[in-house]
Amino acid sequence: MAVLGAVILHLLVAGLFFFSFDWSKKPDLHEVGIPVTIVSEGSLAVQANREAEVESKQSSEKQILKEKQAAQKALEAKRIAEAKKQKMQQQLKEKQHKEKAAIAAAQALKQKKEAREKQERLQREAEKQAIAERSAEKKAAEEKKEKERVAKQKAERIEKARAKKKEKKLAEKKAKKKAKEEAKRKARKLAKKKEKAKKKKAAEKAAKLRKEKEAEEEAAERKLAEKKQAEAAKEKAEEQAKKEAAAKEKAEREKAEALAAKKAEYHRKWQEAQARKKAEAAAAEVKRKSDKEAAAKRKSLEKAKHGALVSWGGKVQKHVKRRWHPPPGTKGEQAKVRITISNSGFISSGIQIKSCSGNAEFCASVKEAFERSEPLPRPPSKYNLNKSDRTITFKMD
Repeated sequence: MAVLGAVILHLLVAGLFFFSFDWSKKPDLHEVGIPVTIVSEGSLAVQANREAEVESKQSSEKQILKEKQAAQKALEAKRIAEAKKQKMQQQLKEKQHKEKAAIAAAQALKQKKEAREKQERLQREAEKQAIAERSAEKKAAEEKKEKERVAKQKAERIEKARAKKKEKKLAEKKAKKKAKEEAKRKARKLAKKKEKAKKKKAAEKAAKLRKEKEAEEEAAERKLAEKKQAEAAKEKAEEQAKKEAAAKEKAEREKAEALAAKKAEYHRKWQEAQARKKAEAAAAEVKRKSDKEAAAKRKSLEKAKHGALVSWGGKVQKHVKRRWHPPPGTKGEQAKVRITISNSGFISSGIQIKSCSGNAEFCASVKEAFERSEPLPRPPSKYNLNKSDRTITFKMD
């Protein structure tokens, strides 16, 4: 405002200087001849007096006219300056009003946007959590099914008596596990039902108390209304104050109820999460023990199978060497032979001489020894051996 006042004052001073100058056109001066007249002495004096009077009159009129023009110009400049000042003040007020409105609108838009973003973020987090929980449950179920299928396939390869026994144990274990899960599920369901009933009871009690309080407030308001008929202005102010207090109290009560409901919901979710974690931990422990037992049995079975294969390979080599007649002069020579033996003890895929350091007669004697040795000792039948298990490389020397 101080700067604006200074600017207006300088404009007034500049306008005053501007309009105070004489902007009349300068007369053209032309050289003219001076007429020479012979006048008398009396006429000369009269003429001089007349010219002096005219000149005085003209100068006074010109001075008055100039003063009037200067006053009008100053008045006009003042009016223009005041109009400009009012216009600038009006523009400044309009600008401030627009800025305030824009700031308020921007703040409202920002708050609305933040609230919407917060709600969307919470919704996305809830959806992500639900998807993650469903995918985890689905994955756990698939892994469980896959492991059960693998365990079942491996169990079928073991002898019938042990397979039946193991299937029986697995059935009992599954039944126990199912019974435990069913008991846990029923316990969770019962806890949820109790929590829901408790919450409903609390809500009904709160609603009843609220209705009773509202009924009491309505009765009090009716009494106040009857009393207010006698006391006009004073009771009207008191009634307004009481209404505001009742609204404030109601808002506080509703806020407290909302907070209590929120706390109860949080506590319920926390209990469900704890129960779910315990159930998952128990299931993981059962799974770990089952996996450990299966791994131990598998390791024991593999160890027994390896020992049986080594023993069987030694028997086959001894059986063949007893029927081998190497030619004389071949001491120190050796050959490597690979054969695949059928379950009945016969060579099923031919005799493959992988390497032979001796002469052709020595190599042929090795092959003939294997042909004469059929049938060979049968592989152990209880391990359900495949072709690779029944394929053996022998060193003949």
